[in-house]
Amino acid sequence: EMENRPADAARSDVNPIRFGNEMSRGGFLITRLVGIACESMGCAPLAKLVPKLNPNEARAVLNYLDKLDAGRVTWAEVQRNERRFMRYQMREHPNPIMWVRGWWGTREAIQMSETKHSRVVARERLLAAELALRCYQSEQGHPPARLDELATNYLSHVPGDPFSGLPLIYRAQGANWLLYSVGPDGVDDGGKPVGRGLTSKGDLLFDWP
Repeated sequence: EMENRPADAARSDVNPIRFGNEMSRGGFLITRLVGIACESMGCAPLAKLVPKLNPNEARAVLNYLDKLDAGRVTWAEVQRNERRFMRYQMREHPNPIMWVRGWWGTREAIQMSETKHSRVVARERLLAAELALRCYQSEQGHPPARLDELATNYLSHVPGDPFSGLPLIYRAQGANWLLYSVGPDGVDDGGKPVGRGLTSKGDLLFDWP
C-alpha cells in the first residue's frame, strides 16, 4: 500500500480474512474469537483500499470474498463444537451445580461473541457487495436499481444481513447508493453509522471504524 500497489495490498488483506475463517473450523468459542480478530485485521485496511481499486482489481477481490462467504464457518458450527466439549467435561467431571453455574456465568459472554461473529460476517458481505456495486457501475454506467441485479454476474447470491436474516439494505441514489446492515440492534436507522462498541446504536457500513 505504501508503494502505491493497492491490488497487491488488497490480496494481502484477504489473507488474514481467510486465515481467521479457516482457523475457526472445527474449533471452540475461544478459537472463533481469535479467528474473528484475524478477520477484522484484514477487513479494516481492505475497506480503505476499496476506492483505489480499478474494476479488474475489484472483481478479483470480490470473487475471493464471495467464495469465502459461501464456505464460511457458521455460528451454529461453533456452538455445536462448544456443546460437544461441554458434554465431554460433564462426563469427566460430573458436577451439575458447577456446570449450571459455569453456563450462567458465561451466557452473556457467549451472546457478545455471537454479536462479534455477526459483525465480521456483515462487514465482509458489505465489502463484497460494495465491490460488486462499483464493478456494476463501471461496466453499466449506473448503479443497479436493486441488489439482486448483482447476482450471477457479480455475486453468486444476494448477500444477507446476519442481524436481520434479510438481504443487506440497498438504496440507489442517482449515481451513488446507500448500502448497510441494520447492525446488532436490528433496527433500520436509515444508514446512520453505528458508534463504537458492540452495543452502540446505528447501522453498519462497509467502512465503519
